[in-house]
Amino acid sequence: MPKVTIALSEEIWRWWKNNPWINLSQLVERELKRIKYLEERTLGTCPRCGSAKLKFDGKVYRCANCGYVYE
Repeated sequence: MPKVTIALSEEIWRWWKNNPWINLSQLVERELKRIKYLEERTLGTCPRCGSAKLKFDGKVYRCANCGYVYE
């Protein structure tokens, strides 16, 4: 699994240290998935087939139905 480094404010760092039951890895992954889902929904519909389902592969957005690539 890839590792990343994050920066926290001093206030949040102290709060998190007092609440060790919070798993930052799970929290960050869940939040990033939520943001990705929202972004995919706000791009609209595919101009080719009209599908509202888009997928992001890390580089480009594609229509989940016909594969049209958004540029």
